[in-house]
Amino acid sequence: MREDNHEKRMFYKFIFLLVVTSLIVIVCIWKWTADDPKEQDPEEMFGKTKQQEDMNEPAGLDEDKINDVLIDEEDRNTESQETNTKDGSQESEQTENNQEEADLEQKYIIQYSEQEVEQAKEQAEKVLALYLLQVTDWNKWEDAVTANYLENMQKEMTNFKDEKAKRELDAIDLFASQPLKDGEITYGAYASWHVTVKGKSTSKPMQLYYITLQKAGDKWIVSNMVTPNNQNMEGEGKKN
Repeated sequence: MREDNHEKRMFYKFIFLLVVTSLIVIVCIWKWTADDPKEQDPEEMFGKTKQQEDMNEPAGLDEDKINDVLIDEEDRNTESQETNTKDGSQESEQTENNQEEADLEQKYIIQYSEQEVEQAKEQAEKVLALYLLQVTDWNKWEDAVTANYLENMQKEMTNFKDEKAKRELDAIDLFASQPLKDGEITYGAYASWHVTVKGKSTSKPMQLYYITLQKAGDKWIVSNMVTPNNQNMEGEGKKN
């Protein structure tokens, strides 16, 4: 009986082990079939690693675009500096011119007195206005210009006067200028006027004149008046 029981126990153990072994085999087969593992190519692994690294790293900047931006910025800075330099030079030049004119004005005042200088300026402005408005009432010119200059004006204005056109003076801006000879006063003048024909404005000239005055008795009178670009005083204003 003991031998039979022993054989039964051994048989049960064998069956149990067989069942366990079968279960293990079944589980392994199921896992193998479900996961379908396959060996990964080392190159694919390297590529994946590199791709992950690229994704983790911040996107690189386009060096060409950066250079273009920097070059454009440098150009703008250069242009701005050149413009500022040019503007500064113009302002400096204008300041120097204004100072030179003020110095010449003061020099005239010291040399002749303030009253005489003011009289000379008034005479210069009056004669220029008579010329620009083409006034041919010669009595208004007397005692304001020299005899020789009056004779020249009578010839010139007779030749160029246009009865159909009417002139109206806009502005005369005087500034002291360097005299050509001792004993004279010279003023520059920026003059602007407009010309109308039958009530319609046809042109708006602007011209620079230099007016020379000389002493006649106790007052100053105009002895000459020219434009810097044309000895004919009418200059650009002649084509009205």
